[in-house]
Amino acid sequence: MQNFLGNFECALDSKGRLMIPAKFRRLVPEETGSLYVISMGKENCLNLYPLNEWNEVVVARLHELPPGPEKRQFIRFFSRQSRTLNLDKSGRIAVPPGFLESIGNPRRVVIVGVLNYMEIWAPADYEKISGEGDDAFRNGSLEI
Repeated sequence: MQNFLGNFECALDSKGRLMIPAKFRRLVPEETGSLYVISMGKENCLNLYPLNEWNEVVVARLHELPPGPEKRQFIRFFSRQSRTLNLDKSGRIAVPPGFLESIGNPRRVVIVGVLNYMEIWAPADYEKISGEGDDAFRNGSLEI
């Protein structure tokens, strides 16, 4: 799969449906192109994975964790805080209300490509975190 790169500001309709940018939809393999998994992000955002990436990355990492209570808690969190969504024929997903509430019920969001998945942000939160990310890039020690 190609990497999701860039960001797009998008509107949610009155039913909480969100149009996935065509540029991103085209990157998802046809066999899993209509199924996505949404979950809570570590920061104040939502993570959106094509189903194949969810299985290959998140589920695989959960299985690799060492046995014990922390692993069970992680699995419970992801099970409780994730939903499988279908992409409709218009290229939209219906974001569950509880997920939208967790990011402040915005009417507009920013969808950000994060290589193998997407993040969904309220615009004000994204503006803040992207500024922090710019500073971390310029002043940090990590290089590629």
